[in-house]
Amino acid sequence: MKASFVIIVLGSWGLMLFFPWWSLVFPCFIAGLIGPDRGYKAFTAGLLAVGGLWLVLALFADFQNGGVLTGQMAAVMDLPVWAVFAGTFFVGAITGAFATLAGYLVLGRGR
Repeated sequence: MKASFVIIVLGSWGLMLFFPWWSLVFPCFIAGLIGPDRGYKAFTAGLLAVGGLWLVLALFADFQNGGVLTGQMAAVMDLPVWAVFAGTFFVGAITGAFATLAGYLVLGRGR
């Protein structure tokens, strides 16, 4: 699971520098193919790796602009600031989790 985690974090981060956000599914899928030996481990690796990556990137961007953008987004959506970060984590985590699980299941190991 550690190898899958590293593949997902580094691959997703590298691809998202140059390609759209959804390009993160490719390293997740590959990590699911070669990494975990159980479905729940694949799901968890993708969930924590991509969710954590997106949360760290969002917090870093928030720190760089002094929280202005996040505060404005939260005000427009009538949410607390922490909910914006939670939503960011959730969208990335679910996308990464299902992409990694799909990679695991494509070889028929889920029977």
